[in-house]
Amino acid sequence: MPKQHSSTSSCVDHGSFSARRLSGAEAVVIVVVVVITAALTALTDVPAIEVLQLLAGAGLIAGITIALSTRLSFRAVRTVLKAALTAA
Repeated sequence: MPKQHSSTSSCVDHGSFSARRLSGAEAVVIVVVVVITAALTALTDVPAIEVLQLLAGAGLIAGITIALSTRLSFRAVRTVLKAALTAA
């Protein structure tokens, strides 16, 4: 059984953390999504969930377009679709 630290809650599993860190491109995408969502929510009074749905749709279209334009296999397009639909 893993040793519990007093500063963490008991619901945290200490043995299953991911050693992989975000790449620079992944971090930039996350920051851009947060900034665009905050700006559109503040400036247009559109609910944040609708802005996130709009950005998810745009990301899905971009992913499929890139996959098709670079002649990736049907398996790659299916992977993009699966990732996008399970995240939603």
